[in-house]
Amino acid sequence: MEGFDYVIQRPPQPKLCFGSTITREAAPLEGPAQSNIMRATMPELLAPELAPGSYNISYFSKVSHPALNAGIYSKRGFGPMASPSPRFKTDEVVIGPSIGEYDAYKTKPLKPSVKPFGSSISRWQEKPKLAVPGPGTYIAKQRKDIKRHSFGSHIKVIPATRTLCKPENFDTCQCCAKKPEVDYWKNLKTERVLCRACMEKEVDDAIRHSRTKSVMMSRLAALREFRRVRHCSYYHRHDKTTAAVQFVSNRDLKRKFHIENYLSMFE
Repeated sequence: MEGFDYVIQRPPQPKLCFGSTITREAAPLEGPAQSNIMRATMPELLAPELAPGSYNISYFSKVSHPALNAGIYSKRGFGPMASPSPRFKTDEVVIGPSIGEYDAYKTKPLKPSVKPFGSSISRWQEKPKLAVPGPGTYIAKQRKDIKRHSFGSHIKVIPATRTLCKPENFDTCQCCAKKPEVDYWKNLKTERVLCRACMEKEVDDAIRHSRTKSVMMSRLAALREFRRVRHCSYYHRHDKTTAAVQFVSNRDLKRKFHIENYLSMFE
């Protein structure tokens, strides 16, 4: 259409917004903007003309303003220091057994026995010692037969016990002063002699009665220098001379050495 100006006009903003024309206040003290909760919690005792610095409130005496005095019910005042309750409460200690730690049934008093546990046998008794070692009480040395070879010639078995060949045996034990029988111990450097019984006592005394471990080790080291020896009278005789006459066959002697070498592993 010619000669017509098309103008878009914005409609006017309505006066009513959100269903009410009342001015919104953050904390209204009076008027229709107050709700029921506001009227209950903010009575009309606080007049609108009150402002900071226009009233006087003392926290150490009874407050004269009726709005603040309405919530005070104690003559001590209000605040954390006006409470009579203890600051730190302690747990109550009950003197008595707890649940499950007592017996509700009465027990009869026990009469003391004449003999403890009704037995007169001594508590500690010495167990009989076995003549042979029990299982696991010895250590096998795994010692093999020591043989002396001579490049294809005769093989000689070296016995576990060294034999001293001499016309007379004058060795005596330095502990019990007795002449040892069969096998005994001798230190070939110091010529000290110990019988089998005294040797066992010396070892036991070194292990059990040494003051320190170093003393025990030194005593045992000195006893390890002793070698088991025997006199040659078990297979030949001298007849008070240096000559030796053998009365046991080599076969029986070799068999004897084999058995002794085997039994020496379980000493």
